[in-house]
Amino acid sequence: MHIIFITALIFVSPILIAQKNRQTVTGIKLHYGSIFIHTPSVNNVSGAKPFGTEVEFSRQPFDSAAFNKCNCFARNGIALSYFNLDNKILGDGVMVSYFIEPAYKLNKNLQLNLRGAAGLTYVTKPFHPIKNPENKSYTTHLNPYLQAGIGLGYSLNKNLKLVGMGSIQHFSNGAFKEPNRGVNWFSGSMGILYYSQNTSLPYYPRTPKFVRDKKINLDAGILFVPQQGYNSKLMAQSKFIYGAFTQGTKQYGRISALTGGIEAYNNKLKKQTVDEFRWLAGVHAGHVFIFGRVSFSQQIGVHIYNKTSDVEFFYLRYGLLYGITNHLLAGVSLKSHQDNADFTDFRIMYRF
Repeated sequence: MHIIFITALIFVSPILIAQKNRQTVTGIKLHYGSIFIHTPSVNNVSGAKPFGTEVEFSRQPFDSAAFNKCNCFARNGIALSYFNLDNKILGDGVMVSYFIEPAYKLNKNLQLNLRGAAGLTYVTKPFHPIKNPENKSYTTHLNPYLQAGIGLGYSLNKNLKLVGMGSIQHFSNGAFKEPNRGVNWFSGSMGILYYSQNTSLPYYPRTPKFVRDKKINLDAGILFVPQQGYNSKLMAQSKFIYGAFTQGTKQYGRISALTGGIEAYNNKLKKQTVDEFRWLAGVHAGHVFIFGRVSFSQQIGVHIYNKTSDVEFFYLRYGLLYGITNHLLAGVSLKSHQDNADFTDFRIMYRF
């Protein structure tokens, strides 16, 4: 673990060099948690208590312009984590993620922190028909990783802050290869953060409520999914998926927006030696968190065109987009049905 910490410090520190009205923050945390059994097919890992450690490197803005974006101070950076998943079926995992953590001052020393993180995890014991046939949770060593949490921070002195947080963590391969029920666990963490300048962030008066006459933005884009592994539910291999979508987005707060739209895509499947084309279309609505150029969306949708009996009526979609320019955005999106991930797509979107 010390080697990981030193190596990360060498490569990441130049990126996080203190700038005007910003300071660097480094820290270490200890995690302990419990596996969440979200479907009967993963009952064989019930009772597992994952534990691990995490180091992070970040920047903390403290100027009024940063505060006025959300009436908070949003810290962002890179986290490196190691977890023993406390089950011989699941093995161990190393996570690398980018996180955003808005901090809300409660008093001089106490802060409320929210956290969202996304990245990749390398896990040691994926499903194997001979070596590890009982693992129904994941099938690939490398998997997308998500984390969301809420916690408190308390300033011990000028440079040190004690932090505690409860979070839910997840990884799966996004239906790239089955079985893929995913791993979900709740964890509590405690740690120490070191601030290069001052843990006590300045006080600024709260800005008036966000102006509500923001126009509705029209978004349009395309999505693509490369070839995936065999899907036991569809009893076929997905050769590729391509499609398009359009939606309206209405920002109603400094970091929040509502969205609704329509999408359609073609899924080319191979059943034994026969190619089959399936068109699906759906409408969706949801919420978007906006942190500068990064946005995280959560949507629920229904299929309005679906000629297949093995795809559920309702679906969920989670998306992460980065604004390349004011109009062009790119990112990824995960579509899921109940306890099963459908696919993860790559997408490009234009905002008019």
